[in-house]
Amino acid sequence: MHALKTIFQQADQDCEHYLALTERERQAIIEQNMDELELLLQEKRPLLEALARHDQTIKHYCTQHQISAQSLQSHVSDLNDEALSAAYQQFLDHLEACKTANDRNARLVRHSQNSTSNLLDLLRNQGESSQNIYDQLGNRSRSGVSRDLTKV
Repeated sequence: MHALKTIFQQADQDCEHYLALTERERQAIIEQNMDELELLLQEKRPLLEALARHDQTIKHYCTQHQISAQSLQSHVSDLNDEALSAAYQQFLDHLEACKTANDRNARLVRHSQNSTSNLLDLLRNQGESSQNIYDQLGNRSRSGVSRDLTKV
């Protein structure tokens, strides 16, 4: 068995585990379950460290064999090992899936933060839709300006 195949298989397993955690993370973000999110962050940390170690191992292999990281794919192809090529491609596919899932969760977090910020602005009478309706004490504004119902 080629040394790279073992590296790719181990890295792929960690990617699969990380991908499963990002799915659980997505659900916790949607449910705004902060306790679960905290636990997931603790579970993700060792996987991120393992993936970083795999990256270093692959870079070390490339350095030893005097190939650039960009030419790794052609190097794997040149070895004419179907199992190695399959392991490499599966690793790349799972790595891309991890990136996509991570980006999706980041968008969900940003959306949730924006929604929460807008709600807090409304409660503080700072949002556009509630401006000048209530004074700082929460009483109806005495500005005498009536507003169209669509702007309230």
